Amino acid sequence: MAANLDQAAFAVKGRFVHAVSGSYGELEYAEDGLLVVEDGVIKAVYKGAVAVGVALTNLGGNTSVVELASDEFLVPGLIDCHVHAAQYAYAGTATDKPLMQWLQHYTFPAERRCADVAYARKVYASFVERLLRNGTTAAALYATIHVPATKVLVDTCLEKGLRAVVGKVCMDRHGAEDYEETTEAALAGTKECVEYVRAAQPGAAGLGRLVQPCVVPRFIPTCTPELLKALGELANGADDIWVQSHASETPDQMAFVDSLHPGQRCTEIFDGHGLLTNKCVMAHCVYLDDREMDVFAKRGTGVACCPLSNGLLSLSPGWHAFPIHKAQRAGVRVGMGTDVAGGYASSLLSACRHAVVASKHDHDAKDVDYKDAFWAATLGGARALGLESVLGNFEVGKQFDACKIVCDNGAYDTFPECIPACTGRLEHDFEKFVNLGDDRNVAAVWTQGVLRVDNASKNSKTLVPAVSSMSATAFGVCAD
Repeated sequence: MAANLDQAAFAVKGRFVHAVSGSYGELEYAEDGLLVVEDGVIKAVYKGAVAVGVALTNLGGNTSVVELASDEFLVPGLIDCHVHAAQYAYAGTATDKPLMQWLQHYTFPAERRCADVAYARKVYASFVERLLRNGTTAAALYATIHVPATKVLVDTCLEKGLRAVVGKVCMDRHGAEDYEETTEAALAGTKECVEYVRAAQPGAAGLGRLVQPCVVPRFIPTCTPELLKALGELANGADDIWVQSHASETPDQMAFVDSLHPGQRCTEIFDGHGLLTNKCVMAHCVYLDDREMDVFAKRGTGVACCPLSNGLLSLSPGWHAFPIHKAQRAGVRVGMGTDVAGGYASSLLSACRHAVVASKHDHDAKDVDYKDAFWAATLGGARALGLESVLGNFEVGKQFDACKIVCDNGAYDTFPECIPACTGRLEHDFEKFVNLGDDRNVAAVWTQGVLRVDNASKNSKTLVPAVSSMSATAFGVCAD
């Protein structure tokens, strides 16, 4: 009889890979594992044939058990710590200008279009679906300055099941024609969006929410001190408000900050207004000095490392990669970000690969490898967003945000007979996926234990509505 995953309890038997808490870059490979999920939460984890066999014998009759195929494995959902939803419309283009010119020429005009709610709804639906298909289960999202469109983004995440931190962008200076707001409007709109996020999830609170509210001062050049002060007060006035912005991103951005605030750097300005909190994630941070890293570590503020856009938008001589290992040693929480559309690829696997390559060019720093990058893209991202108690790996008590990976789909092939004796099959399959995989290898995606994407049918790209229950077809092989 086919396993029925419409119930609250189920178990998944098969291979899995996840990050080890407390040990940056360390991954655990379980060749024979069992994850037991109840009401969206991981209730038990068993590893090894003997332990799994005993656990299967003792499972209650109301728990369906499904078994992954030999070429499949589970990984935790990827966590994108920095992405601009409205910019998805032109992702893959606009790679020819440094940051400050890029904003005026491409970004502000594209974001301005979201004043049209119907247009915003179209872009956001495609964007959220794309993230989920890529295996991204959580993301820190920038909307635009428009309140109605920001609400649409919140609704879209809830409808499709993307876990997200969402905020209305604030800009009360140095914007563009018809894309700037008053300080009062920025603050009032932010408050309205925060309340909307809360009201849209009745019965959910704290980390149990799928979508979290956020204040978003775009970056120092577009926000007056008065606005920064007010947003800092708002963020510190409640324990459920996140903060996200950009800091020390490119040489031209830093020069602009210095012209507005002589002798001050982004870290000092944000911290002076109370915006560096343990629910804050700052994107880029390429040029943080040791003192600034110490401030980030003490505040518990996360960094979204965006290796692709860090290189593309600088367009100037010198080194433009965030020092991941140095930051980790300093106690800074580091996650990965795609930074669409400054980064042209919406998959965090691309960010992982670019982080590895970028590190090879810094002769004074330890190389980042694929394990380090994946750790940062999962558990690191959860830590950077202050969500590590509920996300990031397959520990008991965390929510089941996961992806089922199929090896022999997509852009690469596997040859088990060629695996070196010193390398396990799962480690081999996993490394291939991180380095060569894409959405075709992501066969199923869950958030909060609910199936959101089911690509079990050949070449299908059907998303499962958030209100739908889980389908056994996502696993293929069932036992009951």
